[in-house]
Amino acid sequence: MRKNYCLVGVGSRGMSMWAKPLVTDYPETACLTGVCDLNLGRVHLAREQLGADVQGFTDFDEMLDTVPCDCVIVTTKDATHDEFIIKALRRGKDVITEKPLTVNAEKCRAILAAEKETGRKVQVTFNARYVPYRTKIKQLIQAGIVGEIHSVEFHWYLDTVHGVDYFRRWHRKKENSGGLLVHKATHHFDLVNWWLELDPVEVAAMGSRRYYAPHRQPMHGERCLTCQVTEDCAFYMDISAPGMKSLYLEQEQHDGYVRDACVFSEDTDIEDTMSLIVQYDRGVQMTYSLTAATAFEGWRVAFNGSKGRLEAFEPECFVTQPDQTQLQMRSQSSVRKRVNWEQATAQTSDVVNAHTVRFYPLFGGVQTFDVPIEEGMHGGGDQRLRDDLFLAVGEEDALKHLAGSREGAMSCLIGIAANVSMAEKRFVGIEELLR
Repeated sequence: MRKNYCLVGVGSRGMSMWAKPLVTDYPETACLTGVCDLNLGRVHLAREQLGADVQGFTDFDEMLDTVPCDCVIVTTKDATHDEFIIKALRRGKDVITEKPLTVNAEKCRAILAAEKETGRKVQVTFNARYVPYRTKIKQLIQAGIVGEIHSVEFHWYLDTVHGVDYFRRWHRKKENSGGLLVHKATHHFDLVNWWLELDPVEVAAMGSRRYYAPHRQPMHGERCLTCQVTEDCAFYMDISAPGMKSLYLEQEQHDGYVRDACVFSEDTDIEDTMSLIVQYDRGVQMTYSLTAATAFEGWRVAFNGSKGRLEAFEPECFVTQPDQTQLQMRSQSSVRKRVNWEQATAQTSDVVNAHTVRFYPLFGGVQTFDVPIEEGMHGGGDQRLRDDLFLAVGEEDALKHLAGSREGAMSCLIGIAANVSMAEKRFVGIEELLR
């Protein structure tokens, strides 16, 4: 049965992940009938790219009054997810929302209450679950290879190409994004929740802004476009470049959104260095860290249990150029490569084509499980997620890749609890936030 979809939020993610694929890839099962954004210029740009059959709006209620819609896709700024999710639910629509579900406990409670009140359904798009390597970890744990799990060690690294961009955009204000422990780490916390099939109980956290700090770039401006120290700044971004200009610079007149804010701005209030302790049901403990300014990109996780230790390591990008101080070059594909940065040298050129899960039995030995790397956005996770939503409706998934509002709440509440913990210097219970 063909369903009608409306989308609110036509930024880069909304267009590339949802709007364009809906129009081109799923004509038999899905129809995009309308798009909405507060920025009129961006709405016009979206319609040019999508075709005349998709209507454009700047008023969400008007869109739902005008075009047929069974389900709303929410890809707006994180802090506004709740507004559009709740409105859609109360208008009798199901909802697909980008992560995180929301940015604070009050909004989380309101979404859950509205879903229960209306009987409609909210799904949260955790594409990270769909990457084959991460699915393999789930399969091994589900098969009992580790036995009873006692603890989890999880560390995530963002390099100065990826990590820095959160300090330019709207994400740099916690009121918009909840900080990286909500916006970014909701993916990571969801993976652990999904792998363990357990609920988090309480959280303690610490964090600081150490690298993207004002004192590291004296005399900086408030944005790259008008800054006087561009030649001396490794993080200068040219917003007048093709692509950036049409999507952002030319649209500022409509909503005032500045895409090239200074990464060293005094009014940024998110952290770039964070550590957590999380207590789960059954006494399972997790230590977690997130660093937004490292020389490489990737993550590692380990599960310690009654039968041994399971380790997974995913190096995503590494700067192989010998002179790594030329940070403006780091985004180039010839410099930023998918290599094993643990074994890399300055001249390393071998691209990693598979990742390995390792299991160390408690009394010696090792087993390895190699998983080929798939191409495509987010390791093929984006495509698999879309196919699951728009093609595999009703099919049984033993691994439960699709996530609902409860999974969305449990993942973002770990980050929300961490923010409270950092502010109040105490352990924060998840149930406390849900009351």
